[in-house]
Amino acid sequence: MAGRRPKPTALHHVQGTFNATKHGRDRKREPIALGDLDEPPSDLTDNQEAVWRYAVAHMPRGLIKLIDRDILMVWVEARDRWNTARLMQAMIDQDTKLKLLVKGPMGLMPSPYNDILDKTAKTMIRVAQDLGFTPAARPRLHADVPDADKGGDDIVANPWSALKVIRGGKTG
Repeated sequence: MAGRRPKPTALHHVQGTFNATKHGRDRKREPIALGDLDEPPSDLTDNQEAVWRYAVAHMPRGLIKLIDRDILMVWVEARDRWNTARLMQAMIDQDTKLKLLVKGPMGLMPSPYNDILDKTAKTMIRVAQDLGFTPAARPRLHADVPDADKGGDDIVANPWSALKVIRGGKTG
């Protein structure tokens, strides 16, 4: 089938773009992922476990499910590798005035940690966009989280928040 892949209905709901007429009838058999992520897998290191817990505590609510565990693992492991390379490069840079360089057989050359930092950063960014972890990805998501300052009741505090925009109609 040619053309753009259809956006999952759950993503339409989260982004506020769901249209029952357009998306409802064709997607009745669309699979729904269940179960929220919580505990990290048992084979993670202590540092990776801390990164996992931080990510789960701060990720967009209700979007990432158990089936997405391996995608989050890719991000966690890339983040851990990136941090290790960053710390190792900092140790090398501490002893020299020529930052990001090391002495090689042909003289000065770029540190091998530069490649590790670059590759892991690219992996982190690519996966983070899919997980909604980046500033550019978050505006596409609209989480229904009650405002704590208003006691969780948006309609009472702002009666206009219950109104919906109806698109279409005649112009001019």
